[in-house]
Amino acid sequence: MPKVGKLVPPEKMTIANKNRIPKTTLYNRIRAGWDIERAISEPSKKTKDKKKRNKEGTFADTGKGRPRGFTVKEEWDKALDQAIADSGLTQSEWVEKTIIDKLKRSKYKKLANNHSE
Repeated sequence: MPKVGKLVPPEKMTIANKNRIPKTTLYNRIRAGWDIERAISEPSKKTKDKKKRNKEGTFADTGKGRPRGFTVKEEWDKALDQAIADSGLTQSEWVEKTIIDKLKRSKYKKLANNHSE
């Protein structure tokens, strides 16, 4: 199959670039049988999922930062569950509070203080 530049006219390529559709994605879409108009206009999954953060670093539409995950050693898991239960907070609230408390004791004090209740 010819290269994307030979399949897609320059004016259509400009539209794809403005829509932040990578050449590889465009090429794969055309190979998969998409028509050029759809291929250059439909946002890619990665582009669609990106949301702009406001100055506080949270997402404007939900007020939440990006989801994060972590794992702990199996032997720590019960102790962690117990600490969360003893706190009376939800898991999310406990993790947020713990992180903010840690930041307050670090070089990021100003950031943590701005985020506090």
